[in-house]
Amino acid sequence: MNQIQYLDEDAVYLGDATATTDELTFAKYTAWAGAIVAAASLLVMLFVAIVDPYRLFGLVDAEGFNRTKPLPEQYREQIKLAQAKALRPNALLLGNSRIEVGLDPASPYLSAHGYSAYNLALAGTTLTVAQRMSDQMRSQTAPPALALVGLEFLDFLVSPSAVKPEPVKPEGWLHAWQWRFDTLFSMKSLSDAWRTLRLQTTTNPETMTPRGQTPLHEYKNHAAREGYHLLFQQRAQENAKNLVRKPHHLYGPDGTSPSIDRLRQMLATMARDGTEVHLVIYPYHAQLMAMFEEAGLQTALEEWKALLVREVQAVRTRHPGARIRVWDFSGYGSVQCEPIPAPGDTRTATRFYWEAGHFKTSVGELIQQRILGGAASFGVPLTAASLRQNEERIAAERAQCAAAHPEVFAGARSLMSAARNRVH
Repeated sequence: MNQIQYLDEDAVYLGDATATTDELTFAKYTAWAGAIVAAASLLVMLFVAIVDPYRLFGLVDAEGFNRTKPLPEQYREQIKLAQAKALRPNALLLGNSRIEVGLDPASPYLSAHGYSAYNLALAGTTLTVAQRMSDQMRSQTAPPALALVGLEFLDFLVSPSAVKPEPVKPEGWLHAWQWRFDTLFSMKSLSDAWRTLRLQTTTNPETMTPRGQTPLHEYKNHAAREGYHLLFQQRAQENAKNLVRKPHHLYGPDGTSPSIDRLRQMLATMARDGTEVHLVIYPYHAQLMAMFEEAGLQTALEEWKALLVREVQAVRTRHPGARIRVWDFSGYGSVQCEPIPAPGDTRTATRFYWEAGHFKTSVGELIQQRILGGAASFGVPLTAASLRQNEERIAAERAQCAAAHPEVFAGARSLMSAARNRVH
């Protein structure tokens, strides 16, 4: 009986020993697997950091390997801010896609005046984002000596029944660090690293330059295949759909405007910082200007310009040393009235516009040359005394443009009529 008990105990003991061996084997397997995963993760992060698709690390910058970068599809605000803070520019270009596409921060006109610029503009954004990004820059770098701020007329239009928006809440610390992790270790960052390598041999790639411009060079490929007329037509249809829904008022029911409030805050801050500010009214193509007319927005456009002049004068009164100017680059002059190539024409390339809403760098150079004191006649400085004369200028240009290119105005009427019919 005792022997049997002993054997049973021995069996239990051996069983425990076997279990311990299995546990050790599993532990070794887990350790090896963990080590492999850790090593693979480190290799992925090292690969992404070296290729550097978002220009965040600067370990390698080699022509033919990773110099041309893809346009980021996420965290664009955070990426641009990180790049700008690393460069510490003394000039900022702010606005929406029209500035992001059209103004080259590496322009010789800027560098000739001692400016190192960064294009901090973001497509699809308003003054809320421009103000936030500008404030974040000045919180960690010296205030810029120069700021070119693009103002979107359509963003200032307010519905009479509009409710005042809630204030934008700052990001929490977790979200603030999440983008850093995602841009180093995620499927998207790995994909963009591979995309960066492939981009080096791509003709006219979709890219963002080292100083934040997205020049739309990929549109050259579309134009070569389909012609500029289709680019203009597709964008015009989008614009018409948007314009038929736009309100015609600059103030809400309580007599306020969120965009005007943002502009006041930005100008007051920049005035206190001693920043030289140039407010840019965009050089919309004649097609888009004609669509504004068809949408019944011409009166609101002129009132808006007068409002900008008053706001600037108010800032100058409160801050006598403020250096702020309003520039009107809108109208129907030879630049804005550039002919639209005919349907099916894939050989004619436009000089000034990708389509009616986005001007090319060639126009951006004229803007910067004019603002910085060059001899270019493009663009008019607006003051209370010059508003009426400016309206007369635009009316005269419109008459000349309509006589030379009546198809632009006829097309605008047709597009707006079709958009209204779809709404009703």
